[in-house]
Amino acid sequence: MTELFGQVNKLDPNKGLVTLQMSDDDLRTLQKYHATNQQQVLSVVASDDNEPTPKQRRFAFALLNDIWLSQVGGVWLETAESTRRHFYGAYEYYHGLDFGEFSLSAVKGNKSDTNEFINMLLDYAVLHNISLSVKPLNELEPQEIAHWEYQCLMNKCCVICGKRPSDLHHLDGSRVGMGGDRRDVNHLGRRAVQLCRTHHQMFHTDENKFMSKFHLNGIVINDEIAQTHRLKTGD
Repeated sequence: MTELFGQVNKLDPNKGLVTLQMSDDDLRTLQKYHATNQQQVLSVVASDDNEPTPKQRRFAFALLNDIWLSQVGGVWLETAESTRRHFYGAYEYYHGLDFGEFSLSAVKGNKSDTNEFINMLLDYAVLHNISLSVKPLNELEPQEIAHWEYQCLMNKCCVICGKRPSDLHHLDGSRVGMGGDRRDVNHLGRRAVQLCRTHHQMFHTDENKFMSKFHLNGIVINDEIAQTHRLKTGD
């Protein structure tokens, strides 16, 4: 049995039809099973707006495992369980929670805390250049993608795959580097994403398709980003 995830877009009780929006990877997996010509039976588990989703929980535990395998840290990385307890404790401390209050379980946890916990793990991973077993853009909630985009710009890693080296890529209007010298323009207020060479080339094949596929909006360059990339900010 393979666990797949989808967001309900439309319900038609009269016809008994449910329309789902699924990730490209999960959809390809479903198509592979469907190609066997065997009748497919799906088990649907509905989650409310407050409890952590199975997808969130799966992603969080994958990140914890990646951090443990990396062995980047202190003695708390001795086991996968000690790694989990360390980050649970760190989250509780920085958010003013009591010891043992944070949980990823569907019974005790909630969606917003889980999103913030995932962001904390991603911040740690990108800061220490830890290789991730899953692509964040395939797993993050839509409202959390901007946080990942920002961290990639600040830490100069590709927003798609996390690889280094990578470059800041402008999105707006007459782009810097396309007839314009980045040393002569004010970069503040322009939107940008961080891309490795492979995904930079992919971007130029079809910009709109690329942005839509990876659910990117770009981040408006502020003083902090400009300083990190040594960009001009004045006239």
